[in-house]
Order: sequence, then structure tokens, then C-alpha cells
Amino acid sequence: MEKVSFRIEVLTRHLSQKTSTPKYTFQSVPCLSYKPPELSEPSAVFNIKEMRKLVDGHNLKEREWLFGLMLQSNLFNPIERGGKVFVSHDYSQSKEQQREITMRRIEYLLEHGVFKKWFTGKGPENEWRKLAFSDCVGVFDYSLSIKLGVHLTLWSQLREKLSILEA
Repeated sequence: MEKVSFRIEVLTRHLSQKTSTPKYTFQSVPCLSYKPPELSEPSAVFNIKEMRKLVDGHNLKEREWLFGLMLQSNLFNPIERGGKVFVSHDYSQSKEQQREITMRRIEYLLEHGVFKKWFTGKGPENEWRKLAFSDCVGVFDYSLSIKLGVHLTLWSQLREKLSILEA
């Protein structure tokens, strides 16, 4: 109880202080006011599609499909900001709530065919696809990406090795 009384006293003193001049002043910092030439030169053209190819590299259609799928569901907390929709993770949930929503998200992705051929697909194309989907889910929630990676990649490889040994 002493801690509570002490904290109330500190907050009361803090809130009752009246200062007319701000304690801190902010100055313009050159690196914060920097504008790259692409923004200041009207002739400069930035090609977003080419940048996506450079950054993402592969499976662009599949990535767009998965991002669109996540944007469609309220499970991924779509938020509109500045005319664009983003998905965001809710960090205010308890551990149990996060586990429950993660399971619901995995079920949603399963129902919409995200994991088709994940276990059975062979060859480099399937491996690139797995990597692309892992990247997409990781952009939203790295924890979910790790859970899927462990269950779908490590477990499938173990299952595959066991089936070879049994044969």
C-alpha cells in the first residue's frame, strides 16, 4: 500500500507543476530532413514492380495471393491507414489468447489451400514456394512463421525420412 501512496504522491506533484517554458526544445536534424533525389527531381521515375522483383525475387503471384488472403480475414487484424490496408499483430493479448488466435489463423490458411502440396510437393519450385509463403507470413507475424516452419517443414522432413526407413 505504501508503494501505491508514494506513486500517487509523485504523480500528483508531477501533474500540479505548471511550467510556461518547455523543458526540451527540438531542432531540425539534417539526416531527418533529407529528401532523396527521386522525390525532388520530377524526371525521376520509381518502378514499384521492378523493386518488388528485386526484393522478393520469386513467386510474386503466390505472395500477392497470400497477402490478399490475409487482408480478407479479420483474424489478421486488417487496419486502414492513409487509404491503404495493413495487417497487424495484436500484442495486447495473453499467451493463451495468442495461441488460440494462432491456431485459428493456421486453420484459416489450411481451409484456403495455402498448404496444398506443402508435404508432398517435390522439387526446387515447391521449395521456393515454401520460402515465399514463409516470408509472407513472417512479414505479418514472425512467431506464426516459425510455428508453421517447424510443423510443416521440419515435421514433414522427419515424416519423409521415417517413411523411407519403414520401406
